[in-house]
Amino acid sequence: MSKKSEITVAERQILDFIKFRSNERHRFFGSNEYIGNSIGLQTTSVKNMVNKLVRLEYLTRIMEGKKRYLQYTGKKYEPIVGDLSNYDKAYLRKEVAHYKQEFKDAEQQIELLKIEIEQLKNKIERKDNQIKSDNQAILVLKNILAQLGFGEDKLIDLFPKVYKEMFGDC
Repeated sequence: MSKKSEITVAERQILDFIKFRSNERHRFFGSNEYIGNSIGLQTTSVKNMVNKLVRLEYLTRIMEGKKRYLQYTGKKYEPIVGDLSNYDKAYLRKEVAHYKQEFKDAEQQIELLKIEIEQLKNKIERKDNQIKSDNQAILVLKNILAQLGFGEDKLIDLFPKVYKEMFGDC
């Protein structure tokens, strides 16, 4: 009859992963989310399991400022897998897929902004044409009024009266 382990298979996976990602010179500093994404566990579950592994003295938690490091204590357990390099590959594949989707979304956003810019350019062009047309009409009106004997000084005096007649007391 085999003796039941005090830690679960998932907890052993976490230990294996931390051992794989660290050594005597490099402590493990990955977040619970990173561990979960790498080995396929929920972040909350990883947090609970890490706390248990610290309590059972399989891991030590070292805080330096806001940075948390986890270190395997050397307490014996039965490992799950020998080679964990596929964990990193799986995590990186997820990350690549995520960033490819973000890139695709950004490209679509750029295309929409290009369309909006073109619409704004067209609107500006229409406004510029309207201003040119209005300026030409003003010039024609000035010439007609000049021919009728209204100089610029008379027009300046006449403008408030015409404005009041057209628009009232605004």
